[in-house]
Amino acid sequence: MSRTIEAGYVYRQYTTDGVMVADYKSSRDAFAATGVSIGSIARAAHGERKTGGGFLWRKIPEGAPKENIQVDLTSKIGNHAKCPLVQMTPDGQVVGEYMSIAHASRALKINRRSLSCAINGSQKTAGGYVWVAKEVDEEEAYDY
Repeated sequence: MSRTIEAGYVYRQYTTDGVMVADYKSSRDAFAATGVSIGSIARAAHGERKTGGGFLWRKIPEGAPKENIQVDLTSKIGNHAKCPLVQMTPDGQVVGEYMSIAHASRALKINRRSLSCAINGSQKTAGGYVWVAKEVDEEEAYDY
């Protein structure tokens, strides 16, 4: 059975504030009524993205109560502690310190993944240098 129409389920449309708008038997019906693409509706309803066409979508059992939902649309991107690192020559001399992998990557034009792999030990060097994570207090990690 396709994921567009499944017996006993509906696609429920909500505003980005979590207010219930309408129920649709399929993503095709929702598309016909709203103009939002079928793919966007299906991806949002199945959790592959947060919204589709400016609305929240959920695939729920047909008889579920018609209630508003709690919404959290904050991005998870960039909400993590930065990893300060130390740049060293292969013989151990400290050359520089950077406040994050991204900062070192931009400054030295070294791939971020390569830097990350050098720090976690899956490769020895990145950009011809040895990289070590700098020990910092928990409070310092958020001061950048």
